[in-house]
Amino acid sequence: MKKLSIVILALFALNCSNQRVDTKNARQDMRSQEIQIVSDVQIIEKALAIGDSITSTFIVTLEDGKVIWIKKDLGDIQVTGLPYNEENIASGKEKNIYEAYFYNSQNDIKSPANVQFLEDNHFVLYTSSMKVEGKEVGMWSIKIPKKTIVLSVAN
Repeated sequence: MKKLSIVILALFALNCSNQRVDTKNARQDMRSQEIQIVSDVQIIEKALAIGDSITSTFIVTLEDGKVIWIKKDLGDIQVTGLPYNEENIASGKEKNIYEAYFYNSQNDIKSPANVQFLEDNHFVLYTSSMKVEGKEVGMWSIKIPKKTIVLSVAN
């Protein structure tokens, strides 16, 4: 029994070293794990900003009447281009918004960027018109994870 207690004390002494803990990094880690309260307005504003910055980086062209754009890897943000002159896979809210954008383009009405909360509550849907040389040719549909938005608002 005496030998066991000596071994335990020796292990304890070895574990208690003079190594300093970086308290600044420890505090930052603790802050990043705190619960953040973010309002729906903040989520919508940040989603608009993220969506606007994403769509401004895409280059859209027309080749033989077909809308061409290059996909970029944006992690867990899902970007879909929905041209007006092609079949698309839109459904639910996305389809209703697409039909409104298409109607507006047919009647020379400008369609502003739009943000909607999706039914599954894990994504926010950002939509805006897809333009080539000032002419609306389709709709951008960008699904942004709510978690990504909340983390960017909190920082």
